[in-house]
Amino acid sequence: MITKDQNLALLAIAKAASENSAWKYYADYCFMREKGLRKEAFKSLDKFLKSSKDWSFDMKIEFVRFLFHYFENVEDADYGPFPQPLNVDLVKPALEEWCSTEQKDHNPFRWYGKYYHSEKHIFKALEVNPADDLARQILLGWWANRINYSIHHLPEFYIGDPIEDIQLEEKIREQIKQLSSPDLRDYWTKEIDEDSELVKNYFDFKNSGHNDFEKWGKENNKQTGYSLTRSYYYEK
Repeated sequence: MITKDQNLALLAIAKAASENSAWKYYADYCFMREKGLRKEAFKSLDKFLKSSKDWSFDMKIEFVRFLFHYFENVEDADYGPFPQPLNVDLVKPALEEWCSTEQKDHNPFRWYGKYYHSEKHIFKALEVNPADDLARQILLGWWANRINYSIHHLPEFYIGDPIEDIQLEEKIREQIKQLSSPDLRDYWTKEIDEDSELVKNYFDFKNSGHNDFEKWGKENNKQTGYSLTRSYYYEK
């Protein structure tokens, strides 16, 4: 089901895409998808993908740049406007080809890394442009979620290895230091501080020889539970 934000994104992208004659069928897909005409929309998308087979490399890159500009700046633009056939048949192959030759532009590496979950590509984006805070925050979000996953069932049980999570926390803090924005550094420091406290408490509990984490916490006035569900958002 397409949400209100996804409908707004479909309309915004459709209007912009309609200005390029080569993207007409993609614009039609977005317009029809916004109206709920799913079957007709995918017929237009199929025509668009068939027409893109004859595109030059530069034409493919132009379209990919167009799409990801909206994905990173318009809420939910990477849902309805980014259906699986478009992803698989055009965008992913184009990004793979682009990344195989690109030396100066960090964007394709960040985009590939985020949407195809590749730390290697995120690190490449940061190698090309160490000031790419968007790429760095993607990495921070992934790593912070790993720690959060380990502790989200506390005080009942800990998932994973607290020693590995402490080591991961150190890596996170090193990446936080390299963010160019003081506000972002403060934000991520607060985010990791919450979870690292629980990890450290559990580590200390295990080393204490105590057999009940919750009781240990009460006895030592330490936090042992985590009840909030948190999502990570990246600066647009």
